Amino acid sequence: MRPTVRTPWPLTPYRFAGVLLWTAMSLAYWHDAYGHDPLSRTAAAGPFNLLVLLTGIGRFARVLTGRPWAAALGLVAMALVWRGRLGWTAAAGDLGHPSTLAVGLAFWVWAATAARAGAVRCRVRYLGPSGLRNHWGYAWLGALYGLILLVDPVACAAAAVGAAAIVAGWERERRAAVWSRWALTAAVPLAVACCGPYVGVVPAGRW
Repeated sequence: MRPTVRTPWPLTPYRFAGVLLWTAMSLAYWHDAYGHDPLSRTAAAGPFNLLVLLTGIGRFARVLTGRPWAAALGLVAMALVWRGRLGWTAAAGDLGHPSTLAVGLAFWVWAATAARAGAVRCRVRYLGPSGLRNHWGYAWLGALYGLILLVDPVACAAAAVGAAAIVAGWERERRAAVWSRWALTAAVPLAVACCGPYVGVVPAGRW
């Protein structure tokens, strides 16, 4: 019997498409924005934002379905929409904008919201004495929405609408204790909106 070799990072359709897309658009971003100064302190902003976006799409797709091609097709769809709206050059130039980071964070937070709301579909690791997850996880989830608000308020509004749809569609528990936890999640970004400035918190060179 031949021994089975398992790689620590197996190549999946999503990873293959993600690496290709990240490399191509990052190179285009560097060429377009910082071709004359590749060591600029803001040269990493675009590729970092793109990394957050691509991994966020992959994470959200894996929460929605276990099919291996779903995440890869999500990346392809995003690339086609982005190219059709702006063209590759303009799309690469937009990578450093805070809205790109905010959208990527929104996908990550939607994935966390769906996993928390869809406890029947997703594996739950930690439960409190009442059989429910503790309040801290819901508070941290709200803090992530607050972070999106600080980065881009418009993207946060869209993320909030998506979160409401996810919770309404996936949450099967109707106990008051559950909805009080979701109220805590909503209260944290509202507190940020009342107390925090509406400015981007991550610097980039071409905002």
